[in-house]
Formats: sequence, structure tokens, C-alpha cells
Amino acid sequence: MTLRFKISLFLVGLLTIYLKGLSQDSTFKFSLDSTLFSIVNISSGFSFKYEPEFNFIYHNPHNKAYQRYKTDKYLIEQLPTEKNHERYFELAEALWNINKKSFAEKMFLNIVNSKIKAYNITEYHSSGTLYGYGSFTSNYKNYACVYLTKIYIEKKKFQTALNFLDQAVKKYKVYYTCGVGHNRQQNEYDFLYAACYEGLGYNEKNIDNLLPSFFDWDNKILTKAVQKLYSQKEIKANLKLAEKSISYVGDSEPSEAYIKSNYGAEDEKTDTIRYYGGIGSIILFGKKIDLPSPPLLKDGEKLTREYYVNIFKESSFYDSLSDKKKMNRITKRIKVRRNGS
Repeated sequence: MTLRFKISLFLVGLLTIYLKGLSQDSTFKFSLDSTLFSIVNISSGFSFKYEPEFNFIYHNPHNKAYQRYKTDKYLIEQLPTEKNHERYFELAEALWNINKKSFAEKMFLNIVNSKIKAYNITEYHSSGTLYGYGSFTSNYKNYACVYLTKIYIEKKKFQTALNFLDQAVKKYKVYYTCGVGHNRQQNEYDFLYAACYEGLGYNEKNIDNLLPSFFDWDNKILTKAVQKLYSQKEIKANLKLAEKSISYVGDSEPSEAYIKSNYGAEDEKTDTIRYYGGIGSIILFGKKIDLPSPPLLKDGEKLTREYYVNIFKESSFYDSLSDKKKMNRITKRIKVRRNGS
């Protein structure tokens, strides 16, 4: 595994830290802003019927990718060997990034079918490597299968894409022991499975897989699947039933948290806050789903059922499926007409 490749994994981890928050083992709600999208060039030939909030299918045509293509393009007509296996993979990756997908497809397929030792072992990387904190494993065929999944999604060959994704997840497994790496990997797998299922028309599978995390992000694949299986009347009824089904069990003992201010200074201070958390759940479209607890409450605050009702009705999932957006558009039109008159 090359130094460059390890560094790229580390940078991916940093990207996920931005999305997930500052705690490595906690999962936070996030939304991706335009700043991060400016890092890469979304130049995929495949496009969804909407623009996903977080699209793992992107090309990053940076200068090093073009340089790699210029110096190593002769490898396109060769097969991988023990001697060239690192440069071979790096060229395939560069070809994907500069959108030469037919060449990238050819090389990634050669990697998956290769018998050389370097491509048929899973390497272990201990904690403290360039990746950051926590140990992880790596496997060339895992990464090749993930790239092939993206290539075939762009080509709208969804069953082939799904087959390669299954190989990446089940046959050529890699794992991360810290929350950053694990969450990044799981988010990517979830997105790619959802893209395959949407292309294949497996709306029920997308609902089953994505509904438990409906709070985590503005997942339009999920809302599209719901809208395809249910009428607007049925959706409205289910949202009302879901609101009524929200239950909450509060903690009998308070939780404690410590907040430092002026850290390292002479007037450094530590405040202790005590609050009562709990566990919430909801029955949404016939499925019981655990609701996320807030990361921190105010001193003396008690979590209530109303808190969960509010975050449900304020969620992007609820907003996308309810008539609220439609009513807002109607209200805006009325205001415009009034102002115009």
C-alpha cells in the first residue's frame, strides 16, 4: 500500500470528520454545503432524478491524476504484476478521476480478476498510521469493486453495479475500528446500495434500508421511494399516525457533562451540567424506529416527548413528504400577486 494511498484514506477521514462532527465515535446529523462540493468536480455522466445531498459518485480531475495518466498510460494495455501493482491501481484511479471510464473499467476488472498476491491479501494497519486514530484494513479488490459499482451506476447497469457492490461488502471486506472510518464506509455503502435499488425499482428495499436513518440527512432516494409506493393521501395519513405514535421514556437519574472554558489559561473553569435524557421511538410507515437523543441538554433540562414531536415535524423527511412545501409555494404566489397589484 503506497504512502499516497494511505494519505488519501486519511483525507477521506478528515472529510467525514467535517460531516460527522468532532467526536470520532458519535453520529451527528449533517448537511453538506457548497464549500465541500467545490473540492471535487461532479462530472458524472449518470444523474439521478434529483440532486442528492451527498453524492459519493464523483470525479476529482486533479493535476496529479492527469500526470499519472501521462506517465503511466502504457499500463492500460498491460495486466497487473507484483512489480507494477501499485502504479496499476493508481492509474486506474486516475482514469476514473479524469473521466476516462472505459479505460478505468478495464483496469479495475483486471484488478478484480488478478491472481497476483498483492491483490489477494487484506492488509492490517495499526492505530497511529497516517490514517489517523484507530486501526483499519485495506484490500485492493474492495476498492476496485467500489469503483466498478460507481462506473456501472453511471452506465445505468444497475444489476452489474449491485453485484460488484456485494463483492466489496461481503467478499473483499475491509473494516475500520474508529467511528470516522466506519461511518464514512457505511455512508458510502448505503448510498451506493440505494442508488442500485432505485435504478432497479426496488423501492421497498430502499424504504427498509433507509427509513431507520431518516433523521440523519436529507435523503431524497428515500422520499422518492415512499412517493412511488404510497399515494399523497396515504403519506399524509401515515405521517399523522407516526406523530401520534411517538413515545418517550425518560431517565430516572440525571446525566452529567463537564464543560471547560478558557482552557489552559489561569482562569480556566469547569462547569458541571446535569440533565435528564431518555429514549424515544416512532412507528413510521409500519416500522418502529429509534429516535436520536440530543448530544447535550441545558443544565436542569428534561427531555420530553414534545422534543421528539418537534424534531420529527422539522425534519427534511417530514418536510419533503408533507404538504408544507406546497402550501409555502402557494403562500409565496399569493404574496407576489398582492405586491404586484
